[in-house]
Amino acid sequence: MLNNRNGFKNILPLLLKKGKITFPNGFSITVNKENFRDVLALYLFSIKYGVNIGDEWKVNEEHYTIATPDGIKFSLRGFDHIIFAETFLYDTHFTDFDLNGRIVIHAGAYVGETALYYAKKGAYVYAFEPQLDCYEIAKHNLELNPDLAKKVTLKNWAIGHDDDLEFPSIECNGDMSLFKESSKKMRIRSVSISTILKEFNILNPDILDLDIKGAEFYVINDKSLEKFRVIRIEYETLINGKKVGDPNYLIDKLKSYGFNKIRIYKHNELPFPLSVNGTIVAYK
Repeated sequence: MLNNRNGFKNILPLLLKKGKITFPNGFSITVNKENFRDVLALYLFSIKYGVNIGDEWKVNEEHYTIATPDGIKFSLRGFDHIIFAETFLYDTHFTDFDLNGRIVIHAGAYVGETALYYAKKGAYVYAFEPQLDCYEIAKHNLELNPDLAKKVTLKNWAIGHDDDLEFPSIECNGDMSLFKESSKKMRIRSVSISTILKEFNILNPDILDLDIKGAEFYVINDKSLEKFRVIRIEYETLINGKKVGDPNYLIDKLKSYGFNKIRIYKHNELPFPLSVNGTIVAYK
């Protein structure tokens, strides 16, 4: 990971969590114990994916923000190099060339990066994030993009059954799910896709984007999914060593709802077979 011209220079600041981290293009940023996780993620984003930090991706150290090449601003707090690579480098949420006026329901909003991605392309987004810390960061990221925020409705809800449930309450973590064990939990609202469509009076939904870490195997049984034109599912079948589902079950249900164009693929470089982790995109 340190294989660049500044790699050896960075070893001491990374070990001590103090000093300046220098990127391959010469850009540097101060690191300390409070921001270490965020700066390390930013550094990995640069050296793993060849991202030009400071030029194409502009960092404002004073305001603790980063802006994508097309101008979407994010707090560096909660920055995740793998998830941002998925969304803005691999373009893994691409579903169509024209999203103007389209309605997207996005479950598993994390820090709002995908909701803002869709809004930038002209869609109206209903985004849901059950992890309170992630939700608060996502809310701040919407505030950093006031024009795009007008197209996003964000709720601190889980997606699954209509009920209240206890969800792990920890520092924002892109791998957290209902199935993960945690000593700290908080009670939040859980809603079905049917309830979302009803409460927000959505008659003609376009795109459903699910990244809900195993709960997709509950949601897939909701018949209201047949109302969508495109469904994208990031699935996980193995959580805490326990099998929670099978991608073939998701595909069979999608076919039963009338989706006849289905693609399954890996959306990042993590070392899991498609039987454990991947993405399904289905079209009518």
